[in-house]
Amino acid sequence: MVLRLAAGVPKSLTVPTGARIVLFNGTGPFWVQYGANAALPNADVLTGAAPELAPAARNVQGIGSLGLIAPADCTVSIGFSG
Repeated sequence: MVLRLAAGVPKSLTVPTGARIVLFNGTGPFWVQYGANAALPNADVLTGAAPELAPAARNVQGIGSLGLIAPADCTVSIGFSG
């Protein structure tokens, strides 16, 4: 699957049933929030609730959705594996 992200515009997607791992690759920097909508960080976030910058792979067992956002237009390739 491929998501086209416009600068500052969040998108979300549902994690497919049975997916255990997600792989990401982007044409530019992007942020991922697990289980919630993403927002660009504009201050320190020290609670552990911050989105993650351009992860390569993550375990998504038990996570229902992914929120993505980018500071500039980019394309993100997303692959799920069970």
